[in-house]
Amino acid sequence: MSGVITLGIPDGRLHGAPMLVALGRGWFERAGLDVQRVNAGSHRTGVPRLAAGEFDVSPQAPLLGFLQLVDPSRPMVMVADQGSVRPGRGEAAIVARPSLLESGALADYTDLRGKRIGLSAVRGDHYWLTFAAALRRGGLTFDDVEVVICEFGDARHEALRTGAIDVGTVNRLGSLMEGRESGAFVVWKHEYEFRQRQERAVVFSYRFWSERTDEAYAFVAAYLGGLREYYRAFEEGIELEAIAAVLAAQSGESVEAILGEMIPMAVDPDGFLSLDAISADVEWLQQQRLIEKRIAVADFVDYRYLEAALQVLGRYQTSTA
Repeated sequence: MSGVITLGIPDGRLHGAPMLVALGRGWFERAGLDVQRVNAGSHRTGVPRLAAGEFDVSPQAPLLGFLQLVDPSRPMVMVADQGSVRPGRGEAAIVARPSLLESGALADYTDLRGKRIGLSAVRGDHYWLTFAAALRRGGLTFDDVEVVICEFGDARHEALRTGAIDVGTVNRLGSLMEGRESGAFVVWKHEYEFRQRQERAVVFSYRFWSERTDEAYAFVAAYLGGLREYYRAFEEGIELEAIAAVLAAQSGESVEAILGEMIPMAVDPDGFLSLDAISADVEWLQQQRLIEKRIAVADFVDYRYLEAALQVLGRYQTSTA
């Protein structure tokens, strides 16, 4: 193998947790790969940079920004699971002003009617999809609520604290902890209670997979080793403390927060994506006319690397250790 493989790690580094395990546990080094991490920034900036070939690989989500850049002639491709929201897994949540829960004014999904929802100006990002699913549970649509444009992060936390908005979304461990400690908001519904979602996927840039085929195959095989260690730790309890220490070192979060606060993402130990969940989100975005072109999941999911790795490594066997 030769050449540096640049790996774009997104803001909110725990979004790339299985990849961080593969890095921290030396899976790429043992495969003879020189993988160098760079800051990919947010989804809004990271996906265009990946499409432009500024880095080779990145954990990214099948969100609006990615789907708008799908180009069947020069595709970025999703090659393996990087985590999903499934029952009991994934820390993303709808959060609310504490007084709404204390008073009983926000007990069920139908109670979202008339509430002020803080959302970004980019209709169709993850937060819009989350609330669309919650509103459907209550037989509601966005016509039944007041959307307040409010960017995520500190601005949204402050809007909840002051009462400018009633509900919002949070999907980072640090933000959830900050909100609880400050009293700005409390978790109302975890996302896994009302929808399933492909959180992230391992995505190859077109230039990487088309020009560096051998390294692309080797990368997925090595990554699968880290993915399975993540799975064993959080689903089977094997080497949990050691894997938490790796994640802490790679992400900047504390071991205590990872072990005591983090709700881990679900992962498929064989690396397959939640294609039905991706398709459902694509369909909603197309219904909203946010994506003008017709897109099929097959346009951007490529399992050839994963299938080659599984032929060598075999399907995952639950550990008895």
